Amino acid sequence: RARLQADHNRYQEPYLPRIVYGGGLVADGTDTSDSVDIRNVVGNVLIIEANERAEAEAFHRNDPYTRNDLFETVVIEPFWQRVP
Repeated sequence: RARLQADHNRYQEPYLPRIVYGGGLVADGTDTSDSVDIRNVVGNVLIIEANERAEAEAFHRNDPYTRNDLFETVVIEPFWQRVP
């Protein structure tokens, strides 16, 4: 993850206007009050605006994390925002 983080960040940059919410899932006990050591990140959550499922799948498929087999499990589902 650490080796790919800069590429992952660059890849996401042009999509930032469409990313509603995102961040890393961290190991239990990780202090998130300041910068988190990338070694404590155990997964990601990302909500992106997409007109159709294929767009979200393509976004994921082309991410450097995905292309380098970082993810063991991936779930892509529609999201109904209720709050806020």
